[in-house]
Amino acid sequence: MTTSEQLCHIMTAQADLMEAITQVLGETQAALLDSDGATLEQCTAREEALLHPFHELEKERLRCVAELRPGGASSKDVLDRLPEGDRATVGTLVNRMQVSARKIVEINALNAVLLSSAQRFVQETLRIITDDHRRKLVDERI
Repeated sequence: MTTSEQLCHIMTAQADLMEAITQVLGETQAALLDSDGATLEQCTAREEALLHPFHELEKERLRCVAELRPGGASSKDVLDRLPEGDRATVGTLVNRMQVSARKIVEINALNAVLLSSAQRFVQETLRIITDDHRRKLVDERI
């Protein structure tokens, strides 16, 4: 298998993982909205399981790019060195990954708001229950 074929294979796997992560983050968001702790825990475990192979693939992708980029050539030079079919495939994969990355950032931002709101709700509930509005009951690290 040539380096450009390896690159296409790696990027395909990465794009698939990114789309799977996007789906898991959507499920995480639903679990947050439903206050479903068990599903939230499962989603977190699935997300972590998807991230590990993604990082390993990223190391391989960087290795392939380094082989195709002698002397610090630009990304455009790397693309120009690929065979026509692989060049089109890489372009398509880059677009898939960019779309997934934008969705991941958007969902993560929304989930952060949900988590922050849930934390404030729990803090206020604990304060009301204990009738102690002066003492900080929840650690800031949460």
